[in-house]
Parts: sequence; structure tokens; C-alpha cells
Amino acid sequence: MYIFNTTFMIADSIVDDWKQWMNRNYIPTMKDLVKDIRVELYEVMAVVEEGNTNFSCQMQVSNPADLDTINKYNAVLVNNVKGKFGDKCLTFSSILNEVQLG
Repeated sequence: MYIFNTTFMIADSIVDDWKQWMNRNYIPTMKDLVKDIRVELYEVMAVVEEGNTNFSCQMQVSNPADLDTINKYNAVLVNNVKGKFGDKCLTFSSILNEVQLG
């Protein structure tokens, strides 16, 4: 399994607008592009910076081609959200590959 993680650092003043954008744009677009995707959104509790809330959006897929699609379109969507919210929305992404133990 692969996980494409995008972490968002969102200014508290725009959290509600950002959540709407995620629900109306980011998540539906990813679900339209990749049929067998699992999308989960978490609040990051370990990193606390006054005035901001951090979120982790994790998209799980089993196919490397789906991972490539997510990587490609994530860049477009992240540029879109940065254009909308400016420096009130910072992001970084990482790709994880599940390790089988034993």
C-alpha cells in the first residue's frame, strides 16, 4: 500500500473556508481521478503553533500508477489553494510505502 500525505498548516482565521475547499474541491477531485482511493483527513496534534492548525490528508492506494496520478494532480490543487489563501496555507507532501514486517 502507498500513502500520499499532504500536510497543511492553516491559519486559524481560514480553517472553515479551507475545510469547505477540501470538501468541495480537493477530495472530490482526487476521488474522481482515482477510483480505488481511500482519503482520510486528520488534525496533527503533535505540532502546535499558535494561530495555526495543522492537518494531514492521507490518500491510500495500492497501484503505483494511481500514486503517480495523485502526485501530478496534487501539485495542481495545492497551487490552487495557495492562490486562494496565500501564506495562510502552507503545505508539504510525502509519499510512503508500506513495509511488510516478518
